[in-house]
Order: sequence, then C-alpha cells, then structure tokens
Amino acid sequence: MTYEIRVVNLILVVVGLAIAIVGLLQVRINRNIEGKTRGFLTWLFLVLNLYILSLLARGITYGYQGDGWVMLSRIMFFLQAVLAATLTVLITAFTLYKSGINDWWKHWILMLSVGLWAVYTLILIYNLFDGRVYFVNHDNAYERGPLYPVLLIPTVLIASVNLFAVWDLRDKLTPKEKHAFIIFNVAPMFAMFIQSRVFGIHFIALSSVIAAIFMLSYMINDQTELYYMKEAENAKLKLDILQAQIQPHFLFNSLTTIKQLCVKDPEKASEAIETFIVYLRHNMDSLTAEKPIDFSRELEHVKGYLELQKLRFGEDLCVKYDLEFTNFKIPTLALQPIVENAVTYGIRKSENGQGTVTIKTQKIGNTVEVIVKDDGPGFVPEDVKDTKNRAHIGIVNVRERVENIAGGELIIDSEIGKGTKAIIKLPLGE
Repeated sequence: MTYEIRVVNLILVVVGLAIAIVGLLQVRINRNIEGKTRGFLTWLFLVLNLYILSLLARGITYGYQGDGWVMLSRIMFFLQAVLAATLTVLITAFTLYKSGINDWWKHWILMLSVGLWAVYTLILIYNLFDGRVYFVNHDNAYERGPLYPVLLIPTVLIASVNLFAVWDLRDKLTPKEKHAFIIFNVAPMFAMFIQSRVFGIHFIALSSVIAAIFMLSYMINDQTELYYMKEAENAKLKLDILQAQIQPHFLFNSLTTIKQLCVKDPEKASEAIETFIVYLRHNMDSLTAEKPIDFSRELEHVKGYLELQKLRFGEDLCVKYDLEFTNFKIPTLALQPIVENAVTYGIRKSENGQGTVTIKTQKIGNTVEVIVKDDGPGFVPEDVKDTKNRAHIGIVNVRERVENIAGGELIIDSEIGKGTKAIIKLPLGE
C-alpha cells in the first residue's frame, strides 16, 4: 500500500468516525425518535463506530513489524469483516420492525439473514487457520487469497435478502423508509464492487457511513412529519424537530469533494476537514440550544457552510459580507437555512449556475436586520405556502423559529428574474 493511499484512507476514516459519532449523538439526543426505532439506530451507529475504529486501528499500526503487530492486524481484519456483516443483519431486523410485523424476530427473512451471517462468520474463523481467503504476512501487510471471492457471497446474499424484504413489504413501509433501506443495502454493494477493482481505499467504510447518515436523516424526517401532524399547535416541539434536521445531500457532496482533494491537494483537504468538523460541531450544539446565540457564532457556522460549497463550485459562487452591526443574538440555525436556500435554489438554479450571495446586517432603531440576498431566478413569494417544496418548508420553519424564540419576523421579497432577498428582523434587548 503506497503512502498516498494510506493518507487518503486515514483521512476518510477520521472523517467517517467523526460523522458516525455525530450520528450516534443525534440518535441519543433527538427527542422525536420513538423508543424501539431509537434502539435500532443506536445499535446501528454503535456497530458502525466500532467498525470505523477497527479500520483506524489497522491504519495506525500498518507497517509495524513483529508477531504481536501481525496478530493485532489479524484481529482487526476479523473484527472489520464481522462488524460489516452485522450491520446488514441489523438492517434486516430494522426493516421487519418498521413494517409493523408482529414477532419480527421470528420471521423467516431474519432467520435466513442470520443464517447467512453465521456462514460468513464461520468462513472468517476458518480463514484464521487457513489463510486462503485473505491473510496478513510476516511484514504486517494484507493480501487477498485465492478464495477471497467466496467471502463476498454471504454478504451479497444478505443484502439481496434485505432488498427482497423491502420489495415484499413495500406497502407497509413509508416512502422515506423504503428509500433509506434501499440506499443502505445498495451503497455498500456498489462500494464492494469498486473496492474489489480498486484495491486499497476504504470505499466500503465510506459508503456505510454515508448510507447510515441517509438512514438517520430519512428516519428523523419521516417521524418529524408524523410529529407535525400530532403536535401542529405546539411551537416549541416544532422547533425541537427543526433542530434535529440533517442535510444528507450536502454531507455527501462535501465528503465527495474532500475525497477528491485528498488526492489533488492533501493540505487543502486537511483544511476542509477542519471546516467540516466545525460545521458538524455547530449542528450538534444546536440540538441543546433553546435560547438565541451570539450572531458571531451563527455567522461562523454559515461561513463554514459557504467555504465547503465554494470548494465544490469555485468561482461560480461569490459571497459578499456587509456587516454593519454584529453585537446581537439570533436563534440558532436561523441564518444557515436561508443562506442554503440562496445557494441551492437561487444561485445554482440560475441559467449558468453562477451568482452572488450577499449577507448584510444593519441596525435600525431598536431593531437589527439580517439580510440575505441572491441574484438567482427568484420565485413567487405567495408560493412559500406550498409545503411540498423543501425550500419553502425551510422558510416556514425559520419564520417560526424567529417568531417564537426571538419575537422577530422573516420577510421574503422575491421577483422572477431578479433574485430573492430574505430579511430577518430581530428586536434588540434593553
């Protein structure tokens, strides 16, 4: 394994571990996940974290000589394989549970999945003594054996069983649940195929982390919709739901960009990872923030988001700041969704995918205005009431946060062909 591949792997594993830890914390902190669903997701992310940790341990000890290091590497490889297969069996059980089947733990689909997992584990145990599937040589280097393809068969079969379960139980699962289970089973299979062709880089680990984040996001959003239906008049609980939202596509795109930078510009990739970690930390902190925070903290979060977007879009995205007044507080995650809309539904929807986002603050009497302006295609403000549009849902949620937490208001001024301006008006304290 070359030095460059080792560096790429370590970066991917560290980023994956950070995201997996955040996912576990989201599961434990979020108030809107029902008991057994929380239990499944907790086990899912626990196993995922252990899997990533075993990858990290192997990456750190790679190249160390001696029988002890070789034995440690063999143990780590065994754990990696068992934990990866365990994830797929957990998904089998989770699929059956979410479909509402009574006594799901006795269902033949789960029994088949567990049986395949047992066969897979027996192959791994046999390989510890035989080494014809894979082995770690005396130089502490991993090598595939002639029977390596045999190891792939049970895992592919378990994933196929899971996909069959989703198809067979499709009428009992919500659309988001179906999407989540399909992604979790297909992504690692696709990554497994790539990794069999491109030896060395941890594509399976990266795909598992991304799939788990999609799973968590879909489950949270699915239960959020139910929560809104049941508690439509309870503003505080609506805010708790909003704080638990994740942007899976943004996370996926950011990870993809960082992965590309690992090869092209490792130093810039390192800086991007730091920015990404700060961004995730702010999202995690927002889960417990019930009161407005300093504008400077929210602005730092927004700048991190924009820096990650500029890594993707380069000069196509221009950002300008006109900050006349910053000594005030704002509800956490009130500004970032507005800026995200300006980039996603403003700049990127323009004819050439280029444009400028301007963030401005100004003090007018006892009120401070935070203005986010883009020169995108614009839209009809009356359409904001259309809650089927994700951009409009974001605007409605921010308006509720601003009104209920800070006693302010959100004004949207948009015109087709000229762009959009969002104004957050907040009263200043005595």
